[in-house]
Amino acid sequence: MMDELLLSVLQLAKDAGVIGRTDLVEEISRARVFVAGLSTYPSDIAVLDIGSGGGLPGLVIAHDRPDVHVTLIDRREKRTDLLQRQATRLRQHQPGHPIDVMCGDVRALQGKRTFDVITSRSFGPPEVVVETALPLLTPAGRLLVSEPPHSDGNRWRAALSSDISASVELFSRDSGTLAIISG
Repeated sequence: MMDELLLSVLQLAKDAGVIGRTDLVEEISRARVFVAGLSTYPSDIAVLDIGSGGGLPGLVIAHDRPDVHVTLIDRREKRTDLLQRQATRLRQHQPGHPIDVMCGDVRALQGKRTFDVITSRSFGPPEVVVETALPLLTPAGRLLVSEPPHSDGNRWRAALSSDISASVELFSRDSGTLAIISG
């Protein structure tokens, strides 16, 4: 059964027009492929969701994995204001929940912070995602990006220029596929 708290938190974004006319149960199910992709990670890792928008997948990760520190970043102030309200609602029901919301360009974090995992859903073309995310990863960090159905991951392999030492693997569940890029 779908958690009512998570549905109500994401409904805020849907009502504000940040999440399109889609079935939230379906969207949560798709976002849970990211949660499954994190299943081998221990507690207390730092996750950055870039271009967080309405909170997919970042808020689903935060809800399902309250043991990890999730940072949501978007450069649009209206969206981060909404994300802050959504995170506050989650924290009210799960006190001490480590969720941060940042307004700004994710590139401004380069050289200042690193993360164990970076998630991306509809952030941009592969080249932009790779160029933006890889400098923010810890040495053992990974980038998890949602993939269209039946993807072979070639668009990510092509995005990795010859001077970038990284690998791509695909992780699939019934609800979706992730490209996992690691250095």
